[in-house]
Amino acid sequence: MKKRNRTAALIFLLVLICIGVLSGCSGKMTPRKMMIAMSKNLKKVESFSNTVKADIKMEDVVRVTEVSMDMTMENTLKPKAGHAKGTASVNFRGIKLSSDMEIYQVQEGDEYVTYSSMDGNWSREASKKEKTSGLSLDSGMFQEMSEATDSFRIAEETVEVNKKVCYQMYGEVAGAEIMGLLGSEMLHAYGLVEIPDEEAIMKLAIPITFDIYKEEILPARIIVDMTDVLNNLYDDYGETTDVNDFTVELGFTEYNSVGEIVVPEAVKGRLNW
Repeated sequence: MKKRNRTAALIFLLVLICIGVLSGCSGKMTPRKMMIAMSKNLKKVESFSNTVKADIKMEDVVRVTEVSMDMTMENTLKPKAGHAKGTASVNFRGIKLSSDMEIYQVQEGDEYVTYSSMDGNWSREASKKEKTSGLSLDSGMFQEMSEATDSFRIAEETVEVNKKVCYQMYGEVAGAEIMGLLGSEMLHAYGLVEIPDEEAIMKLAIPITFDIYKEEILPARIIVDMTDVLNNLYDDYGETTDVNDFTVELGFTEYNSVGEIVVPEAVKGRLNW
């Protein structure tokens, strides 16, 4: 009887140790484990809805450049297709513009086709090669990022995104991985921002914050803040540009709920060839 009681007490003590110190017994979530889990879960994703918000403000001696973008998107992965709609406002060298934007990206036969609209004026662009514009969810990319997350930290408190509880993880990743996430077009603010050396950015450490749905272990929100990094880069090249803000926020609202994305015939009938 004494031996049995002592065995039970030992087991109970081991359980307390596992719970108390959050050792390997508890399966404590680490940044690397979280990134690998996200990568694994993303392989099961067939579609997703997301938002993109960008705020860019840069000043030098003679001009101000401001870009603000707010888009909602739907994407399917098999087949690859996307639909985006929103607004963009620009202040470039004293010229202020605000436009409604809409984009369809679909495959038609052996061509990858982009239909884009600015204030209702539609155009069509086709290519034999698939365009990689960033703003996507690539499980392989998150797998690669997992190696950089050993220096990441997981916040002690959870956050709420889209009324769901989320882990928050933050740290720095290489510019090359940011380029893969956002795409070169976003980095250059679609032709409005001139980067002194894009190759230099590929090697820089850039702050990034991940909010991750606790239940699904899938991205809820990704915030990239390049303000300080670009300021330092311009300084290194003797440029007079001050970067007041350069942040991009990707929000992921739903997974596996988007239907087939089809370009409406009304859009095709309003093309400006």
